[in-house]
Amino acid sequence: MFKKIVLTFAAVLSCSFVWAESIQKLGFIDTSRVYQQSVQAQSIQKVLDKEFAPFQKKLQAMQTEGLKLKEAIESGKVPAAEREAKIKQMLQMDEQYKEAAAKLAEDYNLRRNEEFASLQQNANKVIIEMARKEGYDLIIQDAIFVNSKFDITDAVIKALNAQKQ
Repeated sequence: MFKKIVLTFAAVLSCSFVWAESIQKLGFIDTSRVYQQSVQAQSIQKVLDKEFAPFQKKLQAMQTEGLKLKEAIESGKVPAAEREAKIKQMLQMDEQYKEAAAKLAEDYNLRRNEEFASLQQNANKVIIEMARKEGYDLIIQDAIFVNSKFDITDAVIKALNAQKQ
């Protein structure tokens, strides 16, 4: 049994070496940089900021109102008869704020993912075209460590930016 495992491991290891030796040109893409630095990504971010600005303003207004109420309660200026009602109001406002913030975050992330999916598809097309044109055998996206000589992220961003919007 042990001999069988060793033989299998040796066969897999030798296949890995043969495969690795066949790779002549290797490239690496830092996806997060593409998502931050490409013109398309910046355009997407502007659209999202504009789309969600009214909701963020409402959320900020809720937060400001809640903080004012909290300060009034803590300052002792609220009459004792109203104090309990104000505390209850503050807790309700806090709960509403948390729900609205969670909904905003969820909606924002959904829209962001939708928008960035199209950017990812476009980037993948550019990467594949570049790989074929420049003779890459393997292109890796997102790795823990990569020697900078393999990093072609700048070329991908440049190619993406050169496309008509």
